[in-house]
Amino acid sequence: MKKALCLNIFLLLFYIGFCQQVDFINGDGALSVGTFSNRTAWVTLVDIDNDGDLDVLVANGRHWAEQSYIYFNDGSGNFKSGQPLDKKLQASYCIKAADLNNDGYPDIILINDKIPNRIYFGDSSMSFEKYQEFGTATPSRHVEIADINNDGYPDLIVSNRRASNEIWLNDGDAGFKECIYWGDANAETIQTVSVDINNDGLIDLVTAERNGKNKIFFNDANQRFNEVKEFGNKEIECRSIATVDINKDGFADIIVGYMGMPNRIYYGSKHFRYETFDEFGDSTATSSITIGDFNQDGIPDIAEGNVESANRIFIGKGKGLFELKYLRKDLKDDTYHIAVGDLNRDGLPDIVEANSDAWNLYYYTIRKK
Repeated sequence: MKKALCLNIFLLLFYIGFCQQVDFINGDGALSVGTFSNRTAWVTLVDIDNDGDLDVLVANGRHWAEQSYIYFNDGSGNFKSGQPLDKKLQASYCIKAADLNNDGYPDIILINDKIPNRIYFGDSSMSFEKYQEFGTATPSRHVEIADINNDGYPDLIVSNRRASNEIWLNDGDAGFKECIYWGDANAETIQTVSVDINNDGLIDLVTAERNGKNKIFFNDANQRFNEVKEFGNKEIECRSIATVDINKDGFADIIVGYMGMPNRIYYGSKHFRYETFDEFGDSTATSSITIGDFNQDGIPDIAEGNVESANRIFIGKGKGLFELKYLRKDLKDDTYHIAVGDLNRDGLPDIVEANSDAWNLYYYTIRKK
């Protein structure tokens, strides 16, 4: 059921100037994380070397074997040094980091298509030479890191396309031998977000489905996810989701990126039905949805990564209103993922694009004078 009042993002000129305004600066393409034009599927911003600034991890390949990379922040938001992750070329879809073995150094999780996934262990050398594989040769697309069983150790939630999804439980020493399989083996899960949807203190799972309706899997406290709620349109292909309480009512809302249809905000409520929604954008093919607060006004903004169209930012103004901004209106790359973080430590979140067969650009967020 669609709300009667749709989001008005294009008729907001009267509102501009009411609060702090921002722009996104790329320097005409000069700001790039390296100059490779790989089939990049994912970028993660993380302080991988423990020096206080955000570095960039890049997963390349998708269906094809390519090299993934680590790029180090020089402290001012530039990336003048980097290194390959492993000598082996892999068909990688997602890369993330967390201290899995509790030694004080972030470890890197690389998610692969139809070859085993890998964990690269961090140490003071930053070589990431030590690794272990987990899982089998499944068509994996994404990993979410969360303590699913509340034992104090981060677990790995793997989304698979046309195979059962997996939760690999951490034994405390980064041993991942126990697996909980969940979801439909015939589903095409592209991404999973971990969030307490029903406010019961347990982590639930929300999935982006490439074929079929998106789903919410409710945690029963024993790490079983048998209660499932479907939402959305099964006829529309979905590649990305994000969750945030966008209307500040105490319930998580779900922002959905669709391919070839307007994107949607599905509103949470005490009934957890997710039937009420608003649309934003147009029929652009969106492959990535990310949340940020770019102007630091306390209202969530939405970053949209698109295929063959310019990437866009929807600056939240409250009461269902957004101001539309473009990153670079002249570029129509295939963006598979957008990451948000403060690269230059100025207090404003910046943006990094994961582009296929094009440079991975980044944008500083600046205050308009």
